[in-house]
Amino acid sequence: MLSRIRAALVAVLVVGLLVSGYVGYRLFTEEPDREPSVSHVTGTTDDGWQLVTYRGVTVELPADWDRTDTTRCGAESERWGPAGHDPCSMTEGLWFRASATFDATVGPGVHTQPASDTSPDGGWGGYATRGDVVVDVAGTDEAVVRRILQSVSVPI
Repeated sequence: MLSRIRAALVAVLVVGLLVSGYVGYRLFTEEPDREPSVSHVTGTTDDGWQLVTYRGVTVELPADWDRTDTTRCGAESERWGPAGHDPCSMTEGLWFRASATFDATVGPGVHTQPASDTSPDGGWGGYATRGDVVVDVAGTDEAVVRRILQSVSVPI
């Protein structure tokens, strides 16, 4: 009886060592996620626009746009918009979204947007997808929306 208990104890210790070794191996060989969870300015263009990077995706934004605090909005998101603009307004700005949960009603590119209370003349909007990130843009100036979407890139 005592020899069976010792054999079971040795078997448990061997299995424990093997599991610990495997876990240690995975911890030291797994590639860490080094991308920041927030967007940040990484430079400027020759004409003064900001280069903003989020999870490996870089985009050009107007110099007067800032990262917006959306904690008081219904759902927090990584957002940029014109300085002083309502952070919860959907009429102008850029949103970085997850492609896994993004459900578009139109295809990528620039499209007209209907008039609303905050944008009586309507506007422009569109998106571009790069890997796991969707860059979703809206604004009243078609040229700005187009430039932002055309600048979306991922480093090679």
